[in-house]
Amino acid sequence: MKIMLVDDEALVLNQLQRMLSGYSGISVVGSFQNARKAIASMPELQPDAVFFDIHLPELSGMDAVELAQEACPGADIVFVTAYHEYAIQAFDLGAVDYLLKPLLRARLDQTIKRLMQRRFHKQEDIRSTEPSRIFCLRSLRFQRSGGSPEIPKWRTAKTQDLFAYLLHHRGNIVLKETLLELLWPELDMKQAMRQLYTSIYHVRQCLQQMGMDVQIRNLTIQEGYVLDASRIWVDVDEWESSLQQASGGSLADNHSELLRLVELYEGDYFQEHGYWWAENERERLRKLWYQHARSLARFYEKAGALEEALVVYERIQGADPYNEDDGLALIKLYMATGRREEAERHYRMLDDLFTNELRISLTDKLAQKFESNGSARAHLNLEKGGY
Repeated sequence: MKIMLVDDEALVLNQLQRMLSGYSGISVVGSFQNARKAIASMPELQPDAVFFDIHLPELSGMDAVELAQEACPGADIVFVTAYHEYAIQAFDLGAVDYLLKPLLRARLDQTIKRLMQRRFHKQEDIRSTEPSRIFCLRSLRFQRSGGSPEIPKWRTAKTQDLFAYLLHHRGNIVLKETLLELLWPELDMKQAMRQLYTSIYHVRQCLQQMGMDVQIRNLTIQEGYVLDASRIWVDVDEWESSLQQASGGSLADNHSELLRLVELYEGDYFQEHGYWWAENERERLRKLWYQHARSLARFYEKAGALEEALVVYERIQGADPYNEDDGLALIKLYMATGRREEAERHYRMLDDLFTNELRISLTDKLAQKFESNGSARAHLNLEKGGY
């Protein structure tokens, strides 16, 4: 395991280096009194862990951790300080451990053990060859390589919100001031920046723990972040790309694949989170799904595959119960397949929905099919409708 040391006191650096030399399998790859020089060396040295003093000249410990995670995202952080009151802040930043000066061998043993355990788990994750995925349809979930989709264990709700917003804008610069206004509008600039740095750190830690090969780069010149998800699969990108391919040919050839994609759409974009900033994308994807689902249903209908058409129309009507055309198509399919009771029950449901929720009446094209005291006449009208 490669360790980097950063402390403005030469005596502390020498003591740490001597103590660490007593552990097998550990090498100190760099020892720095200046945080900026240390961070500049990280991409080349690729340390597995960095021992940071909290009080550093020219650069605060918080800023140093932010830049260190950018320079070497996989590195674990251990804080070394003479001030115990910073312990909570250190763990808020996701530090693996917090060592007090003067350093004790027994306490350092515990830190090394933690670092070794974390390194072992990281190596186990790397061995898996199947691609990882991020799901955005319905709810935000991660799928580790070879695993099942699961809800990430975010440190705070704001940490999840921050990641979701960066993921929504993946590949593009998101200014820090935009994030501050979005997530911490009630705080002053100093407090808000502290929350942002802490949350970015926790996002990176969560991604690492979940085996998600997603990088968040800090662009200092533009004072913003860019989330790079190019090495991972995002379900909405995968779904839309497959949809374009399936709709490029004839439905007769591609209807099975299109049906798979219609069924794969398990809910709207970030549906369970209700992010207002995602509404335009949510509506775009929803319209795309409706467009292809209705085309598929009409294809099955015309081909005489009524059971298949019925299944698709049921899915469409469940997602958009206020569409009368879909309701009428579904009722007629119920009738055509001999399900008269289901046809009448669906009509009553629509009538109740429109009357009690929308406070309007069904249009004549549906109402004339079912009069309040004449279901038999309704059956006859439906049968004259082409089935």
